[in-house]
Amino acid sequence: MTKVYDLYHNELQPGQRVLIRETGEIDQIEKISADNLSSYAAEHNQCVQLKQGVCAPIDIARLG
Repeated sequence: MTKVYDLYHNELQPGQRVLIRETGEIDQIEKISADNLSSYAAEHNQCVQLKQGVCAPIDIARLG
């Protein structure tokens, strides 16, 4: 599995709380679907499933 990093290069994992950069909303990661993606693609594609939608890792910041 490809490791996925947020805007500040913190590793992301399911269950973590994140801040969505565009809206300022706080959400929680449910699933990360980055299998068979390159590091660049995993960072820029919408592969992080949140409770309220899907987001690219570059658009979120891990909290805590």
